[in-house]
Amino acid sequence: RSGEYIALKIKGDSMEPRMMNGDIVIVRLQPDACDGETAIVMVNGDEATCKKIKKTPEGIMLISTNPAYEPMFYSNKQMEELPIRILGKVVELRAKY
Repeated sequence: RSGEYIALKIKGDSMEPRMMNGDIVIVRLQPDACDGETAIVMVNGDEATCKKIKKTPEGIMLISTNPAYEPMFYSNKQMEELPIRILGKVVELRAKY
């Protein structure tokens, strides 16, 4: 496939049961993702999180698959100020058994 890819290790349990702590995700670097896709999102310019994306006219919601975690909503203004930006789309999960 074309494009640039990186591998990242999942830390934490917010994406369980599909993605577990220590799993590796392959991420296609791209500045946007569609609703429902899983993406790596940079928060505050230095902190990355893996979440499902839901866009609204008012901003973006980052959703964990683990129901113990509430969705995180960022307004369009917060997206610019913090900043919040999509680093890429998760295209593959590599888990160890």
